[in-house]
Amino acid sequence: MDFNDWVADVAAGTATHASGFILRIEGNPRDPSSVDPGKFPLELNFIDQARLLRSGLEFLAKASNGASETWKTSNRVDDIKTAAIKEREAQAKRFAENPDKPKRSVLSLKK
Repeated sequence: MDFNDWVADVAAGTATHASGFILRIEGNPRDPSSVDPGKFPLELNFIDQARLLRSGLEFLAKASNGASETWKTSNRVDDIKTAAIKEREAQAKRFAENPDKPKRSVLSLKK
């Protein structure tokens, strides 16, 4: 098996080996925050699986040297939030700013 036969998609954070093994990462390809290996080929033992994973990460890091560094701009909090999180925050804000919200007495220990 050729451990150097990879195709990288730096924008998507994936590397695909000729055997069909797909490696997905999150964050900077040179220092990923998350690595999601797919299913390894059945004929590989655990040593070759580790070697395939390592070679895929190295290939993706090398491929990212010439690519645009989009992961640096995507570290902003607004870009990371999913649509579901943004919708829940908007709903909570609408509830908090609701003028028809009933007034409740506040319990205080001050005299």
